[in-house]
Amino acid sequence: MSRRMRILIGGITAEATLYDDKAPQTVAALWEKLPFADRTIHVAWSGSAFRTEQNYALRPAGAPVENARNDLDPGDVIFYPGHDVGLLKVGFCYGDAHWLAPFGVKIDVALIGKIDTGFSEFRRVADRILADGPLTFWVSRIGS
Repeated sequence: MSRRMRILIGGITAEATLYDDKAPQTVAALWEKLPFADRTIHVAWSGSAFRTEQNYALRPAGAPVENARNDLDPGDVIFYPGHDVGLLKVGFCYGDAHWLAPFGVKIDVALIGKIDTGFSEFRRVADRILADGPLTFWVSRIGS
């Protein structure tokens, strides 16, 4: 059975399935951090996505990136293990994205889940973040 999490943002609720089988250590570490509240930081240079404002040390520096991806799809939930630049972020894609460092350098991130319930509403809210500014959002476990 896969773990699931709830995302509350902009008056809507979305849910995601976490990839226990593909990124077991990263997902387990995220699960231990839940629930949390944070603010959205849009990553316009990387595409249609936002990340957490706060850092979440889900993996130690130098650990392999589980289920590594760079080209991301709508609904993908990721962990960016940017220890070298002090950015340890959980990210959420609402459209196509490619995680990029400054100057357009592609970076592998851990693909850790997929928003599979309430995505169209999630996308509508997330699509306004760049224009309207950061939002507070909450992420919590579904079940135990």
